[in-house]
Amino acid sequence: MRQRLLSIFCLVSTLALLLGGCATEPNLYTGQTGYYAYTWEQELQLGRQSDAQIVQQMGLYQDDELAAYIRDLGNELLQHSAIKRSDAPEIYQDTEFTFRLLDSDVVNAFALPGGFVYVTRGLLSHLQNEAQLAVVLGHEIVHVEARHASKQALKQQLGQIGLVAGAVIGEQIAENKDFAREMVNLGGELFQLATLKYGRDAERESDLHGVEYAAKAGYAAGEGSAFFRSLDRISDKSGQSIPSWMSSHPDPGEREKTIQELASQWNAKTGQTPIVGEERFLAKIDGLVVGQNPRNGYSDGQRFYHPDLRFQFDKPAGWSLQNESGAVYLSDANRSVMLAFTIAPEKTPLAAAQALASKLSFEPTYAQDTHVNSMPAYALEGSVTTQSGVIMLHATFVQKGENVFTFLGYGTSASFPAQAGTIRSIAGSFEELTNPDILNIQPYRIAVTRADRNAAFQDLLPDRLPPGTDAHDWAIMNQVELDQQIERGQLLKLPASTR
Repeated sequence: MRQRLLSIFCLVSTLALLLGGCATEPNLYTGQTGYYAYTWEQELQLGRQSDAQIVQQMGLYQDDELAAYIRDLGNELLQHSAIKRSDAPEIYQDTEFTFRLLDSDVVNAFALPGGFVYVTRGLLSHLQNEAQLAVVLGHEIVHVEARHASKQALKQQLGQIGLVAGAVIGEQIAENKDFAREMVNLGGELFQLATLKYGRDAERESDLHGVEYAAKAGYAAGEGSAFFRSLDRISDKSGQSIPSWMSSHPDPGEREKTIQELASQWNAKTGQTPIVGEERFLAKIDGLVVGQNPRNGYSDGQRFYHPDLRFQFDKPAGWSLQNESGAVYLSDANRSVMLAFTIAPEKTPLAAAQALASKLSFEPTYAQDTHVNSMPAYALEGSVTTQSGVIMLHATFVQKGENVFTFLGYGTSASFPAQAGTIRSIAGSFEELTNPDILNIQPYRIAVTRADRNAAFQDLLPDRLPPGTDAHDWAIMNQVELDQQIERGQLLKLPASTR
């Protein structure tokens, strides 16, 4: 959890400023008139506004050298893209792209309208070389310049929410529901909008030109097929049924074959010896955090700890807990009530309580100053009347240092009363974290190592693997099979514990 919650309501209200009708502007590839939900200028504005909020919610991975490496490679690929051609339609000229590395262990890459491309550290951990990264970045550049999100929004008439969600959740691996919840965390209708996918034609177009750009930049673009195979293996291992993947995306085997064929054609045209860039890429990700980073908060099943912000609070037995970049969400076993833990922008508990009451048209049953483990606090309880019925809620605002931490529990008039005591007890358990073992906990990282002998991959793994991972995960990460023979001296990504 980070220090600010991005409310999807704030995002929607910002994006509402851009609402408009159908736009007719030139297609970047053909120059002929194309039909889009929004003008290119609106897409640029949308990207700028949404980028700031996505960075605030998800957070950037703190490695300046690695971030610069991704940025430089993205800009290199751009020089071979349609949007940088000298004869590109005038509306697209001078468009600047932004390439960002996000601090998420989910394997994904996505793009927002207007030139914003993102990759996660989880994706980097599953790539094997620079050529694969080039294909991924090229693929996302095409989603932007082909305006796939705007086309999809027009087609499905989903408006701005659909435009953003389609861009963010557009990749096939984003069938991972954890990532979808990370991006759109309120569930219900918004969650359904977040599962909007690009169609087969859009994905094929991105594969076609993404491979082209990587090959023109001198890379062995055929390497990209191995990464798509990894995505297939991740889905197989998860055991998820993904019917929409099969209906909206080209078959994974087809994509692997097509990418190899396209790469061969383009590499033959360039006449260059294509770059794989394995050693250079692996050197860049040596030490990369793998899995969840406990410094950003974690639970041992009974308590939630945040080492960086130095606090802890209870997790009730039987309740689920989801730690996201902007907030922590808890829910009872029946999902009848929910509690959201965030940091308020206000400077005092009273100011935070007043802001919440004003925003929600809150009808209080009580409101009072209090203390939580000697820390100044303010508590509210009452109800909000909505079109769907009455929502009952409890909010406790606690001052710790310069931050005001917010516990907001809510449910229906039928479900809330039975859980109100538990919600109050969670807020009441908030306290300073002092355990040095927890305060000093460190994430697991990748160690790029040369195999010290000829052996099956599984025999080269350490006996203890990072929690939440198994031998199969590390095989997928290295794009090998568990029983595959590894030659002495071969570079491998293995776990290195610093705890």
